[in-house]
Amino acid sequence: MTRHQTPLIRAVAIVAAVIAAFAVTGTAGAATTCSKAILDDWLDNDRIDRIYELSCYEAAIDAIPEDIRIYTNAEEVISRAFQNVSGERLERQLEGPSTIETPSSGYVPPVDSSASTAFPVPLLVLGGMSAALLAAGGVGYVSRRRRQS
Repeated sequence: MTRHQTPLIRAVAIVAAVIAAFAVTGTAGAATTCSKAILDDWLDNDRIDRIYELSCYEAAIDAIPEDIRIYTNAEEVISRAFQNVSGERLERQLEGPSTIETPSSGYVPPVDSSASTAFPVPLLVLGGMSAALLAAGGVGYVSRRRRQS
């Protein structure tokens, strides 16, 4: 290696590093752009009207602001659009520990029939009101028939 080749190798290495940096930034920017395009498409009329790259759908779900995620159906709509395009479900992992215990498939919880909640009180009240109204109607009908005779 000569003295004149060393600066040339450094220049080539610097140019390669700059190109690699722009390539990585361009890919991240493209993912951000396509996820923003999906969110804008959803914000337009609450549905996804166009077809996007499959990676953009998951990026769009991750980019949904928390208030929109809580109060709207954006995540569902974007997931359904992904399913329509790809033909498969978009698998999402739950965040944080799960405190929900799922019972085994054959388990049926016992019912305590001696508890006060065993009787459907509103149903009993409605049944009693129905019987009272039928009785009042019957009394009115009988009294009208007696006056006419």
